[in-house]
Amino acid sequence: MNAVTEAAAGSGAAGTRGAARLLALRTTAPENVVPQQSAFDEYYREMFRDVPKAEEIFRGSGVRSRHMAWDPRTAYLDGFPPIKTRMLAWEENVLAMSRRTVGGVLDEAAGGAVRERVGSLVLASCTGYAGPTPDILLAKEFELRQDLRRTFIGHMGCNAAFNVLKTALDAVAARPDELVLAGSAEVCSVHLRPEYTAEQAVVNALFGDAGGMMLLGADDGGPGPVVLGTHTETHPETMHAMSWHIEDSAFRMTLSPYVPFYLAESIEPFVKRLLAPHGLEASDVRHWGIHPGGPKIIDFVGEKLELGAEQLAPSRAVLAENGNCSSATILLILDRILREARPAPGEHGVIMAFGPGLTMESALIRF
Repeated sequence: MNAVTEAAAGSGAAGTRGAARLLALRTTAPENVVPQQSAFDEYYREMFRDVPKAEEIFRGSGVRSRHMAWDPRTAYLDGFPPIKTRMLAWEENVLAMSRRTVGGVLDEAAGGAVRERVGSLVLASCTGYAGPTPDILLAKEFELRQDLRRTFIGHMGCNAAFNVLKTALDAVAARPDELVLAGSAEVCSVHLRPEYTAEQAVVNALFGDAGGMMLLGADDGGPGPVVLGTHTETHPETMHAMSWHIEDSAFRMTLSPYVPFYLAESIEPFVKRLLAPHGLEASDVRHWGIHPGGPKIIDFVGEKLELGAEQLAPSRAVLAENGNCSSATILLILDRILREARPAPGEHGVIMAFGPGLTMESALIRF
């Protein structure tokens, strides 16, 4: 058996009390890749023709390409579809991405025997709504247990993967003999709207589509990443800085240019409160995943925490190749850290994301 199969079967070794181990992780995105400059030249340039420095906004976004279910160069040629059409596209694409990620983690964990041990499924998506929710349809398609505990998390924004993770950690702590599927899928591309402002130019320069899924189980002392703990803070005095509302034409996001400054003021004590219970400081952490709400967030957080270029590279690379994919982004970054940075056993990592509230979420991982 491979390491994942052994972990799912349980080795009986002593683990970290109350911790959960990441047994498998898969990420995906729509096949259609939209180059940033081509999209601007062929569509956004005309859309934002009355916005000063619109091209500068797109060039300065840190994004080179995005995976988009709805390519703006074709999907919006005949105008802006109604919300019903958008929600149908959301549901179709969330299911398509989640089929790939759920199937991927179950295959990696050796399928059948593991499937019977999956007691909970937690899925987040902030870009649409439908009932039955996608988690019900996925449970049916993958023939998961009839007594499966399901949680669907919506409308919490870019930090929602951490709400998924925390729900999964609670499930593992309550029922350590079971496994948990936990992930997210976002289809941001269906929410282009007829609003021609600099703020909406920023939003449309950043967001793409992606999904990810984790398989988690109780830490049994075996190899692989262990989630040691999480930390959450909400700063309601800055709640005006980021919002996400449903309007007649589409969902509408607001994103203040001051968000990086708010985060820079709070990030050091926030990280200290995550690490202190584990006897660690920021300098003890080798690997970092910072949700790239925009390039300045990576810059400001990296500067405040005194992180090097190599430590910021996974976040910058995901921003460049995928854009900001809302809640799925941090799973893309964690996947990249595991595949490319190849953390050594015993090294620590911190992942973090930020969303409406202003909400700050984080998790400490031991590789």
